[in-house]
Amino acid sequence: MALTANCPNCHSPLKLTPNGSFDSWVCPEGHGLAATLSELYEVAQEDEIHRLWDLARSAPKSDDGRPCPMCERPMVAITVPTDADESPEGTPGDGPDTGEAPVDVCTNDEVIWFDVSELDEFPADLPDAQPTAEQEAALAEIRENFGESIAAAMAGETGSADHAADRVVDRLGMSGRAFRVYSSRAPSA
Repeated sequence: MALTANCPNCHSPLKLTPNGSFDSWVCPEGHGLAATLSELYEVAQEDEIHRLWDLARSAPKSDDGRPCPMCERPMVAITVPTDADESPEGTPGDGPDTGEAPVDVCTNDEVIWFDVSELDEFPADLPDAQPTAEQEAALAEIRENFGESIAAAMAGETGSADHAADRVVDRLGMSGRAFRVYSSRAPSA
């Protein structure tokens, strides 16, 4: 069954539209766009995304909200304060709020609806800092221990994904059997 998403304003089917690394569902009538919380990390600053999610989860639920483009449950309407930095709220480097961005959020589907130009109210994502020498060393160790298995698994070589998983489990100190028993009890997605 294909996923359908509809504009909360005109109920037209939304069109999945890639824009560089950012994928969103766009209203063909020009009313706005929907994006998942995870997609926002491609275009918006992390501190605003965290604030958006915290505000949405704590907002009072109402039956009067616009319908979610995905599940049609009422979304919560919130206004997210914005600033120019990417420092978490209240930490060193956090500057004053300089703007606001109104959005509608479905906390069930982690979908955000942006009316026309609302996404533009969010400051653009800033480049991440380069890894420290310590982080680079940790990445090098991971590549050394698991790189060939991961590459083989991604290439689709038979049994290589299981081999990579076994190596990870061994490094974690669990037997493969214990991991499979644990995995079989974990809730499925």
